[in-house]
Amino acid sequence: LRKLCQVGIGSSRNYCTAAKIEARKEALATSPQWLVGLSRWAYYKSYFPTLGLMRDDCLYVDKYVKEAVERLPNDVKVAREFRMSRALILSHSKEILPKEEWTNYDEDVDYLSPIVEKIKDEHRLRKILDEKNGTRKTQGIFGTIGQLLGLQKTIDK
Repeated sequence: LRKLCQVGIGSSRNYCTAAKIEARKEALATSPQWLVGLSRWAYYKSYFPTLGLMRDDCLYVDKYVKEAVERLPNDVKVAREFRMSRALILSHSKEILPKEEWTNYDEDVDYLSPIVEKIKDEHRLRKILDEKNGTRKTQGIFGTIGQLLGLQKTIDK
């Protein structure tokens, strides 16, 4: 399943290139047919394709996702915002899109998840380097102001 989910970095029908869709189709072709059928069934049973959303539009927004969205190209960011605002309006009015406008399973490639993983790796590496260099985070009022005054209080492990 991981192999199926991590093929390509695309965003929407406009941004998703034919090469990324073909790579996803190749990954699906090498998977067992029952698994592909099951994942396709679960995809269409979920609510988000009926609203025109993609899988990565539904990620829980934390600091990593916020940073990943900031790193997206402008056209991808605009397409994401459009899909989310349209889904919000549809959800509020308790409607769904016509079937031909639903997000297609084959075109729904991960565009944000690989960037989020890259950001998490960068944060882990930064934390390891900070620990190795002896830099520790400060606590409370002894933050930036305390560092300027020389009153740094470090957090013990």
